[in-house]
Amino acid sequence: MTKLARRARPRAGVVGLGLVGMAALASAGCVPGADKPGGSGSEPTITLAVTGQALIEHDPRQYLEAPLATVAPILAGADAVFTNLEVAIVVPGCDCTPTRDDVFFHGAGSEVLDYLDEIGVSLLALANNHSWDYGDEGIVSTLEEVARRGITHAGTGRNLSEAVAPAYRDVGGVRVGMVALATVNAPPGAMATGTKPGVNLLHPDDAEAWDRNLGAIREAAGNSDILISYQHYQTDAGPGWQERWARAAVDAGADLYISHGEPRLAGVEAYGGGLILYGLGNFIFHTRTDVGNYPREVWESVVVTLSLGADGVREAAFVPVVLDEGTPGELFFETRGYPEVADGDAGSAILERLAELSAEYGTGLEIRDGRAHWRRVTLGSVYDLN
Repeated sequence: MTKLARRARPRAGVVGLGLVGMAALASAGCVPGADKPGGSGSEPTITLAVTGQALIEHDPRQYLEAPLATVAPILAGADAVFTNLEVAIVVPGCDCTPTRDDVFFHGAGSEVLDYLDEIGVSLLALANNHSWDYGDEGIVSTLEEVARRGITHAGTGRNLSEAVAPAYRDVGGVRVGMVALATVNAPPGAMATGTKPGVNLLHPDDAEAWDRNLGAIREAAGNSDILISYQHYQTDAGPGWQERWARAAVDAGADLYISHGEPRLAGVEAYGGGLILYGLGNFIFHTRTDVGNYPREVWESVVVTLSLGADGVREAAFVPVVLDEGTPGELFFETRGYPEVADGDAGSAILERLAELSAEYGTGLEIRDGRAHWRRVTLGSVYDLN
């Protein structure tokens, strides 16, 4: 079945099915895992790792002996890794002028892309509130350096058409599509236009941009097996606006909605045939703010590993991580903000908070073995635990 045909009818999902419902299915002979985990027959299944945002200004290999010692193996076990690049990339000779001069300016050299490439990042959203920190020239410089490394990217462009356009990557026999945008308080000059480089921006009251991006999602849904809709959401939109957009993206064909922006965890929602990750906080956080500037939750997040197939997201596991806030002194900013897997009480607290946030959307997560788990359930086979 093609993806277009699959989207022409609702999936046979059982929404809101919890542990009691699972027991009922089991007693009726519908047993989880009757086929191989996440799929049946010879349909290809891939694993995607999704992290929080990568605000990375330094290459940790220059300062640390074993950066991400407990996290890197998780990423290495995935067929593809997705994150958001929350810096502008410049190289020597670039006529790039900073567009801000405060502690929240974020730019980096291309060596940080080499590090992300080394740990497996192959899908990169470029749309966020720091994409334009080096202006139009920085947009182009970032695009060139990311493309030079063969990393699939979306969300900025040399013009509006490029910035909105879907990107595609073939992963283990599954074609993954991606559309990326930002809903942020950005300067007017940051937005891509028909003749100017910039970011694919969707302001909350911009109906034209809303329709334009839904059109891109529909196009990508027809040309991919799995579609990621990314939104960097950090704005003063009214309550419920992000939920409306995320659900509209799923209705238009997205299988997986991923968001960063507010640098802390938000809930998970199983909606229609898709999975919505409303906020994954930080992955690498090279903030130049003082220790104590942010609350503890900003330094806690998860890495998500998802089982994907042509029928969508099948399973997800959430691994808790804690970022090192750092100790003032030599190399303070170069060595802070890296994640390691959280265990014990620290890991449990992160997962319990994520479960509580997800319960507000009617989505149940099962916490066991230091992870939170979600699985989709259909009447023919069991994928979904809601």
